[in-house]
Amino acid sequence: VGRLAAGVAHEIGNPVTGIACLAQNMRDETADKDLRDMAEQIIQQTRRITSIMGALITFSHSGRQADQPVHLEAVHLGRVTEDALRLLTLQHNEEELRFINDCHPDTVVTGDAQRILQVIINLLTNARDASPVGGIIRVTDSSSENEVTLMVTDQGSGIPKALQGRILEPFFTTKDPGKGTGLGLSLVYSIISDLGGSIRFESPFDTLSDTGTRVIVTFRRHGNLL
Repeated sequence: VGRLAAGVAHEIGNPVTGIACLAQNMRDETADKDLRDMAEQIIQQTRRITSIMGALITFSHSGRQADQPVHLEAVHLGRVTEDALRLLTLQHNEEELRFINDCHPDTVVTGDAQRILQVIINLLTNARDASPVGGIIRVTDSSSENEVTLMVTDQGSGIPKALQGRILEPFFTTKDPGKGTGLGLSLVYSIISDLGGSIRFESPFDTLSDTGTRVIVTFRRHGNLL
């Protein structure tokens, strides 16, 4: 998949760049409003193609070869979650959503800090996109003897039951056209599987209002290291 993605990205990237340049020239050199609008739509679609190709390459790199060991270390889950929230709130109006990190500061899992950060950012991004203005997104954790459970809960419209069996499939998305590549959760699943964990969904989470989604991810607990 990695070789295919790199080859496709190269073969498609060059003509897409050419199309974008021609569309920009047309937009900037004409006074015709209809032509300018059409050129802008072409530019937006080329950006969409570029985004999909970038996501595909990232997705292909998320896996590992059979002879490559997984890099494992002690990862403080609360700290990584705080890093993810800090990155995400830089791109978002804090008044529109409220992010809460309720992870215990001493929770430590066995994993790869960068890949776990990537998992949490993906989950938070999905929760953000599904949330109404003024909604709350909460990240919590719980520990047992051998594993740690991370939970990301939003107050969005939830995932239709008929679609829940497909949301981990590559290129499947419930977002509007142009707003998602459908590779985020596939990437999350690949990383979590590599780290020996699991992922599942509860939606709707609030059965009274029939809204909200909770994503539940398990990691291996890193002994009693604090």
